[in-house]
Amino acid sequence: MLYVDILTIKEFLKEHIDKLYNEFSAYEPLLRITTSKAVVVGDLHGDVNTLLRIIERFPPDNWMYIMLGDYVDRGEHQIETLYLALRLFLEHKAVLLRGNHESPLTNYEYGFYMELLRKFGPYDGDSIYDRLKELFSQMPIAAILNEKYFLVHGGLPINNISIDNIAKLPKPDEIPNNEVTFQLLWNDPSDDVKYYEPNIIRGPGTYVFGPALTESFLNSGGLKMIIRGHEYTPQGYKWNHGGKVLTVFSSRAGPYSDTRPHVVVLDNDSLNIVDVS
Repeated sequence: MLYVDILTIKEFLKEHIDKLYNEFSAYEPLLRITTSKAVVVGDLHGDVNTLLRIIERFPPDNWMYIMLGDYVDRGEHQIETLYLALRLFLEHKAVLLRGNHESPLTNYEYGFYMELLRKFGPYDGDSIYDRLKELFSQMPIAAILNEKYFLVHGGLPINNISIDNIAKLPKPDEIPNNEVTFQLLWNDPSDDVKYYEPNIIRGPGTYVFGPALTESFLNSGGLKMIIRGHEYTPQGYKWNHGGKVLTVFSSRAGPYSDTRPHVVVLDNDSLNIVDVS
C-alpha cells in the first residue's frame, strides 16, 4: 500500500481545499470529454490498493481516469483513497464524478466522518469534513465521453429527462435535494421492469429503471451506452438492457473483499473490461 503520512494528507487538504472547491465549482453538472485513452473506474469505497494497481497498470501520463464516484465510506483507507483521487484531479490526470456516498446523507452512517475524526482528531476532522461536504456538493454529476458513452454513478431518472436537463441541474446541492440529481446518483437498472418501479432495496426516492427508459434516453441523445457504478457485483461488472448499460465495480475493501474489481478501458474505438484485482 502507498504509505502517506496522515499529517501530510491533512495538510494537503487544508492547503488545497479552496483550490479544489473553486475548480469543482467551475465545472458544469454535465461534462463533455474527448479522449482516445480512458480508464473508467467504478466505486472504490476506500480501496486505495486497487487504485494504486490501476495507476501502475495504466500510467496517468498515458491515460485519463474518469472516476464514477463513491471514493469514501465502508473501506479501510477512505481518506487515503480520496486524497489520491483529489491529487490526480489537481494534476489534471483524473475527472471525478460524484457518487451517492459523496454526501452527508451517507458519510455519518457509513464511516467517512468517523474516520476523519479518528485520523485527524475531532477538531480538524470535523472542520475538514465541513469543507469536504461543500466540495462534494460541487462535483459534476455525469459526463458524455467521446459523444458515445453516458457516464454516471447511479442511473437514469424516471421522468424522461434529456441531456440538456442534466446540463442545467443546480449546483451546489449538498444532499442532493434535487430529485433528478438524487436519482442520477441512486437509481439502478433492472431487466425485470419495462419503464420503472420503486427501488425497495435502496428506499424512498430511489427507483429501478427498465430498458424502455434506457432506449429512449440513448436515442434522444444520440448515444451508444450507459457506463455506471453504484451497484456491488462480485465479478466486478455486469450488463443490463441488452448490452446498453454496463455496471463497473472497482473495490474489494470493507464488505467487498470477495469482489474481483474491474475497470472499463477505452482505447481509441475499442472498449474492454479489465480485471485489476
